[in-house]
Amino acid sequence: MLSAYILTIDIATLDRTISEQEFQKLVAPSLEHLDHLKRAFDRSPSTKKYYPPGEHNSAHGWSVRGVVLISVGKQRGDALLRLYKSISELILHELPDLDISAHADVKRFS
Repeated sequence: MLSAYILTIDIATLDRTISEQEFQKLVAPSLEHLDHLKRAFDRSPSTKKYYPPGEHNSAHGWSVRGVVLISVGKQRGDALLRLYKSISELILHELPDLDISAHADVKRFS
């Protein structure tokens, strides 16, 4: 039975003076980890959506949401979740001054 694993990471800065270009340059190396993870399963990159200050969260400056959708069986899914946890912890260490939250959702198909 295949399941869909929806892996989401939100990264935001509290600095409302940072420009979009500066923010994108700051987070780009960390978001590449999501692309590498996604490309291990298919050729498409992860999905990224940038939000200007106040649009996604009124207390933040620029923010970005990265999403990876992968459909695999239970055994590979369990390994995927462990790997994603490690990737999200790596991103936390790479960007210690930013507000970061990571979520994993599993949708099971019958």
